[in-house]
Amino acid sequence: MSILAADKKAVADWPSISGFPSRGKAVVHDQKKITMNLNGQMAIGVAGYSDHNSYIGEFEKSESVSSGLLIIRRHMERFLQVDDLVSLIKSASPFVNECIASFYDESTQTYFTNEFQFNEFTNKTYLHRASDGVKLFCAGSGRNHFDLASGVMEIQSLAASNESACFQEACIDWMQNIFKLVSAKDDGCGSEAMFVISNRINREFRVLDRGC
Repeated sequence: MSILAADKKAVADWPSISGFPSRGKAVVHDQKKITMNLNGQMAIGVAGYSDHNSYIGEFEKSESVSSGLLIIRRHMERFLQVDDLVSLIKSASPFVNECIASFYDESTQTYFTNEFQFNEFTNKTYLHRASDGVKLFCAGSGRNHFDLASGVMEIQSLAASNESACFQEACIDWMQNIFKLVSAKDDGCGSEAMFVISNRINREFRVLDRGC
């Protein structure tokens, strides 16, 4: 099973029709941070400046995992403008844009998670394969207020105390509570989240209907 979760809050430095001013910024409460490719084979969650993630529209039209991942990598490489070193020297420490991609591979019958980080100075990608244990991946500013190791232990405890049919709902409830706790410490993180899920019964990624 693979679950992607993201809050719906975004902070912009420009006026927003769907937002309201807050500390000189516009706060948007319906930002879409998770999306799927054309046939639902893969889903991605993004963190960073919206204009730095302009590949999302192209990704949504991709028809395979390989083409979707290639779109992200090509965007990252274009973002790393090593031919303009004068501007890079004058730049302040840039914000790191992040992407977490999840997909199921039929040939190995395994879920994979691909982490991406990029800005003017950095291009990083990490591919992780699923194991028998629980794996958690975090992106965005809220990560600074979340203990990943403790989170893994709590999810493992949920798995041990719930039947498989109820484990999914228990995970969702746990993650929703984490967003509420983190949002209380991080102004850039919202308390309400959206969830996208894939499992071995239905491998197509889809927005989760909370009704069990």
